[in-house]
Amino acid sequence: MALFFQRDATLRVFPNRADGTFPSGSLAFDIPLLEGFSFSQSTNASEITLSEMESTAGSSRRGRKAFNDSLAPVEWSFSTYLRPYIASNSVNPGSGSTYSWGDAKQHLVDECLWNALLAKSRIDEATSSQAVVSVVINAAGTGYSVGDVLTFTGGTLASGGSHATAKVLTLSGSAVATIEMVTGGNYTVAPTGVTDVGAGSGLTLTSATLGESEDAVLERTALVLAMDSSQSNVSALNTMTLEFNVGSSTVYLLNKAVVNSATVNFDVEGIATVEWSGMAATITQEAAFTTTNVARAINEGGTSADTENFIRNRLTAMAVAPKTSGTSAGVSGMKSSYDVTLTGGSFSIENNLAYLTPEELGVVNKPIEHVTGVRNIGGSFTCYLASNASDTGSKDFYEDLTSAAALDVITHDFDMTFKVGGSSGTPRVEFRMPQSHVEVPTHSIEDVISLESTFTSIQSDLESNTPDDLNIESYGVALA
Repeated sequence: MALFFQRDATLRVFPNRADGTFPSGSLAFDIPLLEGFSFSQSTNASEITLSEMESTAGSSRRGRKAFNDSLAPVEWSFSTYLRPYIASNSVNPGSGSTYSWGDAKQHLVDECLWNALLAKSRIDEATSSQAVVSVVINAAGTGYSVGDVLTFTGGTLASGGSHATAKVLTLSGSAVATIEMVTGGNYTVAPTGVTDVGAGSGLTLTSATLGESEDAVLERTALVLAMDSSQSNVSALNTMTLEFNVGSSTVYLLNKAVVNSATVNFDVEGIATVEWSGMAATITQEAAFTTTNVARAINEGGTSADTENFIRNRLTAMAVAPKTSGTSAGVSGMKSSYDVTLTGGSFSIENNLAYLTPEELGVVNKPIEHVTGVRNIGGSFTCYLASNASDTGSKDFYEDLTSAAALDVITHDFDMTFKVGGSSGTPRVEFRMPQSHVEVPTHSIEDVISLESTFTSIQSDLESNTPDDLNIESYGVALA
């Protein structure tokens, strides 16, 4: 008799393309697991019962019959460490047991999961349509105001595509200093100009850089990996096959798996971790990793030898400031930024997925596909009640939020960034929520008085089809 132990388990992830297939040559990923992972699938059943009065013979039928109606969607969960790193410039470095992206750029060990949380296409999937990810200003023009919306011109639009838009972020006098992308558009050739709005004129571009338009990766260089939520307003997200090898030639395949939520906790004494949960259509059992059209899976950054890319939560910092053009910016007495040192907290990204299951009679129905629900991004943080010489401490933040002017603002507009691993240096991962509604903190009376507040990250425009409620920047280290 063979027993199976949790400690022996390994996980390999096979992200599908946007069409749901995993063709030969696609990348797979080995993801290190923490204790406490789970997956299960139950059955939805119904029953028929009889309820009748007594017959003339003095008997009454009291029978019942049970039916299996359908399989419920698979529910899975596990945790990973948040581990950024710079990939080797060799696909198979060292002794040959470690496999790498081989591009000498920034990566996360679990970045395929972040992408599945935020987009439909797998990472670096080639598409016929690309979006503008950055621009270079040639002439700054004059007469502009912060918040002016700019529409790009020129280039070649993809079939059915639309032009990118941006807004003026900062000025030098009335000239444009920086702009912020709002929508990336859909191009086959990069745009060359911009339409002036309002009183502004003379703004021109040197170049616009196109990037993948359907995955969550906004930028990837040797210095930073940037991802965002701009591709998450879709009805279905990236599907994967999760293969759990529990030992003794027993592998469980979770088919059409999707990521429903990710939660980052700020345990001051711990290592930065992410709690993942999701659904899948079915569980099947095989004797080995069965998706054999890849000879290897990327495991760099997550091997036992890779100890440089763990992140200590104690170094985590939070930056919070009213948006320069947001509803909180004009509140009398509100500071330009606040110095809030965390003692704990967490935030989560929720897709509120549902799996569709037919209801045909005479068969045990199986889940077929998933659909997305409302995306919720938010959490809470705790800090000591503290003041400082510049009047920007947590005590001042509370006072300013409860001032008469602030209480007239029904939806706040704070730019919040959680810098997991510190304000600078590596390794660290920054989670920015550009438009956050922050609720008035509550007091907790203990040995040291503290504050706790909840927040929600929202889109700048409720009706926009290009969400801008989450940006992730990862700064990893070169591994020894």
